[in-house]
Amino acid sequence: LQVTAVRSFQDDHAGAHGGTGFVVDAGLGLLLTNRHVCTCGPERTTATFVGCPAMEEVAVRIAYVDPVHDFAFLRFDPDELQQTPRAEVALEPSGCHVGEEIRVVGNDSLEKLQILSGTVARIDRNPPEVAGDYHDENTFYALASSGTRGGSSGSPVLNKRGRAIALNAAATNGTMHAFYLP
Repeated sequence: LQVTAVRSFQDDHAGAHGGTGFVVDAGLGLLLTNRHVCTCGPERTTATFVGCPAMEEVAVRIAYVDPVHDFAFLRFDPDELQQTPRAEVALEPSGCHVGEEIRVVGNDSLEKLQILSGTVARIDRNPPEVAGDYHDENTFYALASSGTRGGSSGSPVLNKRGRAIALNAAATNGTMHAFYLP
């Protein structure tokens, strides 16, 4: 995802940044990402679909931003994709367990596609501390040592069956720790 926040709004800052999102409903054109990736206010966002012979870029718009937790849904027009097969990732947050082998598929370090591995170490972590005024509350996060970095926010955390058990949300600087929102 490439996001240009055209104006500071609530806890967001104007500027351009990138992140990851993934399709959760191919028919309706719904992407899931983090709230801190898409911003809350006025923005212009495009999604680049990778992993097929031709990368395709389409405009997306905010469909829903959760007011408390770090997730958001974006909408795109599926008919604008000419080369990309329609596919979606099933959500299975109940599958997030300690010891679960995972793969984080996303835009790590703003590379087009990275697949990082890890194992869920904890599922009872407090929300990560992030810069700015935004603080996720009243939930828990999972923790794993996958080494995700900037650009991975909004990546699906997949189990062995290819289902998203969590959403990559943050990392701890100076460590391999990553935080996931089930």
